[in-house]
Amino acid sequence: MREPAHADASLQTQARSVVMRWLIHDIPYIAMLVLALVGVIFRLPVTYWIVLTPVFGVISIIEGWRKSLLKTDRIGFVVRVALDWCALLFAIYLLYTSGVQGVMNSNSSSLGMMLLLGLGTFVAGIQARVWQICAIGGVLFLAVPGLGWLDQSPLLLTAAAFVVVVLGGFTGWVLQSSPTAK
Repeated sequence: MREPAHADASLQTQARSVVMRWLIHDIPYIAMLVLALVGVIFRLPVTYWIVLTPVFGVISIIEGWRKSLLKTDRIGFVVRVALDWCALLFAIYLLYTSGVQGVMNSNSSSLGMMLLLGLGTFVAGIQARVWQICAIGGVLFLAVPGLGWLDQSPLLLTAAAFVVVVLGGFTGWVLQSSPTAK
């Protein structure tokens, strides 16, 4: 009788270790995505994006370094990716100069920053040959029109949230009153 309990504990430990290994392996990618989304949602200032851009660059260089086999490949890779991120920093500088900033509001500035960061992340992922970084760039690209749409329709969001709450309440009520629940 004790073996099934021991087997369950062993399986839970294995599942937990697999999840922990996955989380530890993918924490840089999760952090990249969360940091970019936080910057747009809270409309953080340009200094946040200027600090975040080299962080993304360092993460992509570290992850790509693991994929490069030869020493000469690694040096060339680092130079290419560093130049890409420097170009992105220059684009951020141009986006926030006084001439451009007078035309853009804070919503469009943060969405523009996210679009630039998505482009830089996607290109760095291609050069690093790391599909997770490419995927983050793609998510950032897709988040730009999504966040722009959500920002323009608060009434629709309120209605959708109301419908979700009502459906959840109705589902809970049906499950509580069903004969199988008793």
